[in-house]
Amino acid sequence: MTLRMLSGAFIGGIAVFTGIMVVVAPEVIVPEPWVLAVLLGLVAASTVLSLVMVGSVPAASQGDPVGSMLPKVQSVHILRLAVMEAPAILSVVLMFLAEEPSWVTVAITAVPTVLLMLWLVFPHEGVLRRYERALDAGGARTQFADKLLGRLA
Repeated sequence: MTLRMLSGAFIGGIAVFTGIMVVVAPEVIVPEPWVLAVLLGLVAASTVLSLVMVGSVPAASQGDPVGSMLPKVQSVHILRLAVMEAPAILSVVLMFLAEEPSWVTVAITAVPTVLLMLWLVFPHEGVLRRYERALDAGGARTQFADKLLGRLA
């Protein structure tokens, strides 16, 4: 539940500040090609970095309760959310640096970022299984995903 609330807050934050940019800079102007390339490149780089960060979850010991595994996962999860959100925040800065600011600059980064965060970071079963593999790297069989999904006591 905590991981979902954190993820929802980060994803919702991107949606909110993108909506605000529609009001602040309502013009529909496509940014320069180099801006598009930089922003989409940053989205790709942050996605790869986020996926690599899953491996930094410390291994759990056999018999560890979920309560002791969750902080290990939660700290990495928050960093993954922040890394994924960074290009969207940078797009706001680039929007204001443009000669004619437009919300399109932010949307170009925000839309793929939100979709990728929902797919790769929001804690659904696939994401929880990735965390479980990292926790089990030391040989433990934690069943982390099943426990969080309520399949085991």
